[in-house]
Amino acid sequence: MAMASYGAMRIELLTRGNYETWKIQMRALLVKNDLWTYVGGIKVKPELIDGNAESREACSKWTETDEKAKAHLILCISPAELKQIKNCVTSRDIWIKLEEIYQSKGPARKATLLKSLIQLKIPDTGDVRDHLRKFFDIVDKLSEMEIKIHENLLSIMLLYSLPASYENFRCAIESRDDLPSGDVLRIKIIEENEARRHDSGAQSADSGAFTACRHKRKNASRNSKFKPQKEVDSKFKIKCFKCNKWGDHKAAQCKSQRQSTFGRKQENAGLLTSTKWNKNTADVLLASNK
Repeated sequence: MAMASYGAMRIELLTRGNYETWKIQMRALLVKNDLWTYVGGIKVKPELIDGNAESREACSKWTETDEKAKAHLILCISPAELKQIKNCVTSRDIWIKLEEIYQSKGPARKATLLKSLIQLKIPDTGDVRDHLRKFFDIVDKLSEMEIKIHENLLSIMLLYSLPASYENFRCAIESRDDLPSGDVLRIKIIEENEARRHDSGAQSADSGAFTACRHKRKNASRNSKFKPQKEVDSKFKIKCFKCNKWGDHKAAQCKSQRQSTFGRKQENAGLLTSTKWNKNTADVLLASNK
């Protein structure tokens, strides 16, 4: 974006799309430098009287100051637009020419602005503040052309320029006994937009916290899978259904089971030995009786 600098002041160069704001800033700059009276046509060029030194000096002084005003204007115009003023002689001529080009008040200009206002819509992802600025810029331009839009009609047009997500907001405004003015409605739309942004930010924060917690649990579960068995066993206690004790072993690993099994094996071995001895003893006794 091209800018013209005057000390601490910076003014955007005139283009086809910024005449309204450029005109306001340019006039302020000319007033600050005591040049607006020349550009605004308040101080006109004095008449030159032949043989009159005072009139000649006054004309010379006026021309010198007007050239300064003309230079200010030219330096604040984009190079692409300079061809529009190439035949202008005074600073006043430049100002009027620019006004005729960029601020035409003819029927075609009025129709274009009205059409732009009616068709102006904002998408769901659009910038609400920027949309409001464009809307009321067009309203101001129409007002300068002496086209006043009824306050209620203006509010309705503004409501229906909002996206579909504002349907509940629109219904709430329309259900009132009286529609708010355009300026009041603009403030309410901004407040509604800020509230939605705040709610959206809070939901994003909650979602982020939930996701972080879920990842934390997932990582903890993954880490536990790779821990040594002894470390896992020492951390968690289980109940053995053989010995009915809480510890670090299962029923299949229970030592008391192995011990009882070993005892039963010894006992069975003893019974077999005893049975075998009793059988041999009986045979001996039978033989002796014979």
